[in-house]
Amino acid sequence: MFLGIGDFARATGLTVKALRWYDEQGVLVPADVDPNTRYRRYTIDQLEQAGLIRALRAAGVPVAAVGAALREGGSPHEALRERREAVLRERAREDRAIEAAQGVLAGADLHYDVRLRPTAPQAWVGVVEYVSTPEDGEPTVVGPDGAAIDADTAIERALLDLYASLTDAGIGPTGPFWLDLGRPASDTGAEVALCLPLAAPVPEGWAVPGRRTVAGVRPAGRELTTDHVAGDDDPDHGASVHPAFAALVRAAAEQDLSIDLTTLRQHCPREVARGPEGATVTAVELSVDVEG
Repeated sequence: MFLGIGDFARATGLTVKALRWYDEQGVLVPADVDPNTRYRRYTIDQLEQAGLIRALRAAGVPVAAVGAALREGGSPHEALRERREAVLRERAREDRAIEAAQGVLAGADLHYDVRLRPTAPQAWVGVVEYVSTPEDGEPTVVGPDGAAIDADTAIERALLDLYASLTDAGIGPTGPFWLDLGRPASDTGAEVALCLPLAAPVPEGWAVPGRRTVAGVRPAGRELTTDHVAGDDDPDHGASVHPAFAALVRAAAEQDLSIDLTTLRQHCPREVARGPEGATVTAVELSVDVEG
């Protein structure tokens, strides 16, 4: 028994226009097409297929995926599962974006005490990691075996390797570490160097085994610096512009200073006293060199 396209549309809840389009896409091909009038006709057995197409499309499954699911060897269940996973990834991305926006709004209300201070020459050595920051996931680092590692874990391991190699060479750091944030970046991530201050430059050619090693001597000069109090509601989480960084740039402009953004550094977290009762909190110092 055949149903004309109009009757089939009424029976399935699909429009005639939609049925013609599904035919063109090879998703729901009529059982019979009149060679002269090109009038499409469908069988009763195709009602169930049409209902399945309508349900998958209502769930947001792309047309191409619906067609593949209905062909021999395809799986509507798999198509729906993949769609659900895509929705959950997008929902997580949106949640992170909302948190980031809330952080930016919170950061706009914070006050940063920006200081201008002199700096002495400083020898240093560090190891470089490339931190990937995909839109649909947490920051990661690709390890030596090619597997993705949580960025915080990877940075901790790199820092431990740096300390261990310096100890083996009889070289002792003269202070806490900092992160060199002014390195090359792309749309998907950026390089981060974990650096330690030294009393003297490392020997030429010295390197941490298996890691990209960088070293140098920072010349004497001046830097702008400010503290950011870290917390669970840290306003820089996921935000494109850290409010402390914005405070440094704003202070440079107000004081008519030129800053070198390639020298942006985040120093080792430390405990400081804040508030009338001297409560102890964890603060992260951000600094950037002043040119000239």
